[in-house]
Amino acid sequence: DLPVTRIANKAFYCESITSVTIPGSVTSIGTEAFYNCSALSSLNLPEGLSAIGDYAFAECTKLSSITIPKSMREWGVGIFEDCTGLKSLTIAEGVTYIGRSAFFGCTGLKSVTIPKTITLIKSNAFNECVGLTSLTIPEKVSSIEQFAFYGCTGLTSLTIPKSVTKIEYAAFLACTGLTSVKVPKTTNINSAGFPQNCIIYY
Repeated sequence: DLPVTRIANKAFYCESITSVTIPGSVTSIGTEAFYNCSALSSLNLPEGLSAIGDYAFAECTKLSSITIPKSMREWGVGIFEDCTGLKSLTIAEGVTYIGRSAFFGCTGLKSVTIPKTITLIKSNAFNECVGLTSLTIPEKVSSIEQFAFYGCTGLTSLTIPKSVTKIEYAAFLACTGLTSVKVPKTTNINSAGFPQNCIIYY
């Protein structure tokens, strides 16, 4: 038998699956492949997986932890959007960016490990992740796009490295727990990048 290399669009568009083991031969997962699989609590993403389509695991509300493999190259929009039960996220060394709206509305997310290989955090990536309390942006990140961390109201500690040259509109707006942030002098910050009450130090 030929190995499975791709999981099709809307392949498991259902609410009854509780556990998924994706074989190592799979390199891509289609759009909405596991959308709203609200009973899904266990998921492994194999090494060799390089592409995940739009909203592939969106609204899988019982997922509690996820590891993104180092082979990941193509992020669809909102891959894990509204996975409200997600508490822990690890992105492996080798991944170079975090996709648009990837973890939008993951309100239970408390821990994020962002590797040193990340250079770009795309728009809305962690929008409304209200459970995040601290965040260290790795040394190679050059750009944080608009609304990337918008509404992360639990965020009280933020470290931004010298590599960041641009913080776009509303990237950290409505992060009401942020009262002060040290930002490199070379960073171009949009005027609405941070909450009005947040003091910016250089």
